[in-house]
Amino acid sequence: MDFSKLVHLEKPVHIVAAIERGASFGGDIWQTGLVHERNVFQIVQIQLDAAHDKVILRTNSLTTVEQDYPIFIRLRYRNILFRLEPYQFKVCGDKLICIIPKDVKALAMRSSERFVLPFELDISLSLKRFARTIKEQTPELEVRIIDVSESGIGILISGPNKEFLKPYDHFWIKAIDHKMLNRDIFGTVLYVAPKGYYLRRQDVRVGLSLNTPLSWDTFSSLKKKCRIILSA
Repeated sequence: MDFSKLVHLEKPVHIVAAIERGASFGGDIWQTGLVHERNVFQIVQIQLDAAHDKVILRTNSLTTVEQDYPIFIRLRYRNILFRLEPYQFKVCGDKLICIIPKDVKALAMRSSERFVLPFELDISLSLKRFARTIKEQTPELEVRIIDVSESGIGILISGPNKEFLKPYDHFWIKAIDHKMLNRDIFGTVLYVAPKGYYLRRQDVRVGLSLNTPLSWDTFSSLKKKCRIILSA
């Protein structure tokens, strides 16, 4: 993570809103304890209890968290990052309960809007992932588009193929909605939603960053089909 790109969220209302919006993307908890080894735990569920100023983070395991040492929380949405002192959190089984943090950093809000496409339209995208090893053969995969912006696309990958893409994988987009592009578009996987956020049929949500924007015609066509516009 490039910490230089993070900015402070100065107002409590902005912190609460960011955590609330980040609940669908998961994140990580990490701690360096007495033996100076970093332990990392995957966040699989986020609940915001604004009435009691609490955040509840459910993880895959918290058996090695040391209550006497600070911990760090990173949420995938906007790379939200904050530190908690020992008195600011407690561990209850696989849950970590903490205060709503006051000192939070995150990526700045995106400058372009994100357009959510109706699920029932089943608009597809064809992509080919770069091989991770010399011997690996990677097929083209047809996936469903769920939202689009000028420089990014959100997709769903069906359960049997949910391991096909991993964070920082590179890929080429070949076609959108069964229409071949004038030129392939190169991109990088930003995030893969963790287990616990799979949707129907065990789908997994993946965020793609594009090195070059979609053509004006393609982007305009997708925008016309959207029903919801998001600003973050």
